[in-house]
Amino acid sequence: MHGKTICILLPALNEAETIGAVIDNIPLSQIRARGYDINIMVVDGHSTDFTGEIAESKGARLLKQPGFGKGDAIQAAFESFEGKFLFMLDADNTYHPREILTMLPLLENGYDVILGSRLNGSVKKGAMSTLNYVGNRAISMTANLLFPNGHKVSDVCTGLWGFKDEVIDSLDLNADDFDIEAEMYAKCIKHGFKVGEIPIYYGCRPNKPKLNSFTDGAKILFRLFKERISDDN
Repeated sequence: MHGKTICILLPALNEAETIGAVIDNIPLSQIRARGYDINIMVVDGHSTDFTGEIAESKGARLLKQPGFGKGDAIQAAFESFEGKFLFMLDADNTYHPREILTMLPLLENGYDVILGSRLNGSVKKGAMSTLNYVGNRAISMTANLLFPNGHKVSDVCTGLWGFKDEVIDSLDLNADDFDIEAEMYAKCIKHGFKVGEIPIYYGCRPNKPKLNSFTDGAKILFRLFKERISDDN
């Protein structure tokens, strides 16, 4: 492990419209001022546009995803991770990389995992449908009931996470799709990691969402119950 390196992970599938702006908005100078090197890792999920080319032109390390789905992309990134901290955010420009500056001190001072909560923060008009808002609340309430840890998380399905290196080393992930966040949260609690969250701003994506509210929502709930009855970590 490289003790003074921060990895910023961007799982991406056909995000040529936005990935350049996401990388440009990473607060590189402020992070480096804290004594860290930075590795920007883009995991390309078989994009058919110029996502990969744009990422590389911005200085990112490009990792070709071996399989399909967001979960598969995250698993591939975790296997390649070297560093002290890893921050993961979606490449569609709905999350602002400046939030890393708030999350980092919390990881440096006691927390093992930090989530960025859209539901405790602010959501731009049109960025989240009423159905998705209610669904996210219901999923998070279910997670709190199944995995009590002294902290009621408000947004399990967030796409903005921060991890210490020992968390990455400990998580044996299996989810290939959008249920990956539910699996990560459940296994973090089962391992006894200290999990916190911060309120964040959530913006609109410029194109159609890849997540299906009904089928993916059901899959996420199923993953939570599966992790609850599973003995493995």
